[in-house]
Amino acid sequence: MEEVAESGFFGRWDTLPARYRYMVLAGVLFVGGLLVGASEGRWATPAWALATMGGAFICIYAFPSVWRYLVYLGLIYLFLALGTVPVVMYVDAAPFFIGWAFVLHTFALLVAFNLVKDVHMHRKAYHIAAIKDGNEAPYVPIGLWLLALAGFMIMIDISMISFGMWALDEATLMVYTISELILIGLLMYLLEIPERAYGGKGADFVPRVSLAEITSETKKVAKRLVRRTKPAKTSTKKAAIAAASLRPKQLAGGTLECPSCGSDLAIDVRRCPDCYRDNEFAWCPVSEHYIIPCPSCGKPTVYGEESCSHCGHSLTVDYKCPNCLKANPLQRWERA
Repeated sequence: MEEVAESGFFGRWDTLPARYRYMVLAGVLFVGGLLVGASEGRWATPAWALATMGGAFICIYAFPSVWRYLVYLGLIYLFLALGTVPVVMYVDAAPFFIGWAFVLHTFALLVAFNLVKDVHMHRKAYHIAAIKDGNEAPYVPIGLWLLALAGFMIMIDISMISFGMWALDEATLMVYTISELILIGLLMYLLEIPERAYGGKGADFVPRVSLAEITSETKKVAKRLVRRTKPAKTSTKKAAIAAASLRPKQLAGGTLECPSCGSDLAIDVRRCPDCYRDNEFAWCPVSEHYIIPCPSCGKPTVYGEESCSHCGHSLTVDYKCPNCLKANPLQRWERA
């Protein structure tokens, strides 16, 4: 009997990290508050408010590094709700409320932009700090997260439109309830992805690098990590750069010379804008061209040309990183 109990629901529940238990509890509170609030009971609204505040409080433990994003998402919800509901409920004054809705939707977009900028900045700072300390720094893409944020904003409008129609007795609460349930799922996803990207506190979460190690005081610390910091001994760095510039770059085919002017090639180290790994590029100090291997034949060709001079293969301005396989123009690669 004991083995059956351990392999059942409660046994699996005990094996979950505490953070995920809090996440489940927060989701249950959000959903429960929504369902109670959609009922016609006397205490429906107070119960919904208490359950929602309880779920938001539990999110502090479920997402210890990024729970502050609840403020961003709450502001987005508030601006969109205040901008959409009046347009639906006061059709006679639609021209005025359409302008009102436009202003509040603009505010919501500004908050969303700052949220995206904050996530991108902290993720970049985390990767750089992790690589500097020799820790594992797996690449966490945020493309789907951006789509989820856009879907979150669209679902708020749908939810508020259905709510306004219900207030006018023109629809039931079914569409509103379904929309809010989807919003709860998107909310959890929008908090979980940044937490995985650079968060993680607590012994049971197995953190990669804690956000506190990256930004101990303010966001300015994270910004300084992103920028190139000047070492204490400038002369040592200058000597290292001078030594690196004298080393030729061995490309495919055994060449050590620039295919454009025949000069000896040097090395320029640049950092991938996606995975933040350093990569060496062949650089001609005379013609001031980057020399890259052709993706088709592998022979050295001048970066920026339309086609390979050896095989005629069409070239693009994007260079694929050998580590994360993401392609970006060299202008976006920062010097390491």
